[in-house]
Amino acid sequence: MKEKKIGQAIILIAFIIIICLSKGIWFFAEKFLDSANYENRQMATRPRLTLDSYDTFSEDYASYFNDNLQFRNNLISLNSGIDYFCFGKSSSDYVIAGEDNWLFYSRPDDGNPISCYQGTNLYTDEELQAIAQNCITQRDFLLSQGKEFVIFIAPNKERVYSEYMPERYGQPAENYAALQVYNYLKGNTDLRVVYPYAELMDAKSNVDQNIWYKTDTHWNYIGGYVGASALMKELGINMPKIYDDVITITTNSETSGDLASMLNLSKQLRFADVEYSVDGYDLHDVENIEWDFSGMVRYHATNADPRSIYVCRDSFSTHMAGYIGSQFADSYLRNRGSYSYEDFVSCNPDIFVYETVERYVGGLSTFSIQ
Repeated sequence: MKEKKIGQAIILIAFIIIICLSKGIWFFAEKFLDSANYENRQMATRPRLTLDSYDTFSEDYASYFNDNLQFRNNLISLNSGIDYFCFGKSSSDYVIAGEDNWLFYSRPDDGNPISCYQGTNLYTDEELQAIAQNCITQRDFLLSQGKEFVIFIAPNKERVYSEYMPERYGQPAENYAALQVYNYLKGNTDLRVVYPYAELMDAKSNVDQNIWYKTDTHWNYIGGYVGASALMKELGINMPKIYDDVITITTNSETSGDLASMLNLSKQLRFADVEYSVDGYDLHDVENIEWDFSGMVRYHATNADPRSIYVCRDSFSTHMAGYIGSQFADSYLRNRGSYSYEDFVSCNPDIFVYETVERYVGGLSTFSIQ
């Protein structure tokens, strides 16, 4: 019994020493170590013990302690690295570890990319009619002002690079929500809709480089060029194909994306991705006037198409922005989260484009220009 108590005391003392040392080391090392928040949520703050918070204080403090633990990111990266590099597993419920360091997004409450991939979130006829009717209403409003309206749908990564998805997810469904919407709008309305899946698969077969980032949800600047070219074609502007002789693709620095960040493996997975740049198309002396990812991205180009274009966008327009901006006299790409009708009126564009990635295609039933 005495030896057991001595053993317990030694363990307790060792634990206290480790905790104290970690705090001391952290005091000196904090500014040199990674303490960024990669979890896309607000970290818990220190709770105050009051009569009103007495019942929840212990739980709140535990959350605060876990979120603010010294060396937290380092420990998470270590655990995530062991899971990924030793066992080929993802430590995040929202990231799928595919083949050859390809990562895929799987968050059910953020567009549910896997349901899109497997075709388990199909629309009813009534829902498709509602999408069509809303889009027609918005188009007619623009038409009354002499403005053009185009819908642009960017495919999900999982569909374009399905060969790297784990076998347990099966093959991509032949019928799926985005295709339903595209086919319904093309077959039952005169709306202008661009869904560049075929163009992307053609580019994928004809260039040596990837057209999506391995470690990010988005296409890279090659995929963005293909998407922008398809949109330009709908608007009467012909850009060279990505594999034409006049186009040059340059390999730049290594990088890693949002999915790697979600695994706390941004540095460790930089080897998997590179940035590319695309040159050889007519820039029309384009000038970037403003760049705010959450707000407005704006360009002016001389000797370009005299029309002005306004893109109500999500993050997929980031890698199309420069290409679009080079082809019109004035280009306005507004993040949907900061869109307002007043902003649209102040820009007074000739063309309005509603851009959405496949997993958010349902937003076509509710968006409003006004």
